[in-house]
Amino acid sequence: MTVLPDPTVPASRGAAPVGQMDELPRLEAIAIMFLRMWCDGGDNRQRMAADLALALGQDDAATATGLFDDLMHLTLSCARRPLMRHGVPCPCFGGDECAFANMLAAATTGDREEAMLFSAILITGQAAYPAIALAQDLSPFLLRFTRATQNTTADLPGQTHASQTDTRH
Repeated sequence: MTVLPDPTVPASRGAAPVGQMDELPRLEAIAIMFLRMWCDGGDNRQRMAADLALALGQDDAATATGLFDDLMHLTLSCARRPLMRHGVPCPCFGGDECAFANMLAAATTGDREEAMLFSAILITGQAAYPAIALAQDLSPFLLRFTRATQNTTADLPGQTHASQTDTRH
C-alpha cells in the first residue's frame, strides 16, 4: 500500500515560523545559530569554531565543536524527516529549530525527560538516548559560551545586521 502525502500539510512544516530570535533566552538562540551555521558549512562552520575558541579557548572549543559535530551527524542521520531551518541571518525561527534548541536547553538543565520529548520531534527512537547523552556532554561548553558572551554588545554568533535587500529565509 502506498501512502500519499497529505496535500493539506506543507512539506516544509518544520520551517514554519514559531517565534523571533530576539524573544529567546540566549542559550536557545545560540543553539539555533550554531545549528544554522553548522548546516551552512564552510565559512559559517569555521566562524562557529572561531567564536567558540574566543570564548572557551582552543582545547575546549575543539572538544565542543567535536561534540556538536557528533550531535548534528546523529540528528541528521536519524531524523524522522528532513530537518528544516531558516537562513543564518533570519530573525525568526521555525519549529524544528525550536525543538532542537529546547532539547539542548533541557539537557543543559539536567531535565533528561524533557530533552527526550523534544528529541522525539526530530529523531527516531533508537537515536534519542545517544543524542541526549551528546547534548548533556555539550552542555557545560554551551553554558560557558553563553555566560562568556552574555554581557557583550555583539550579535549572536553568525548574525549580521540585515539590509533591506537581504533574504529572510
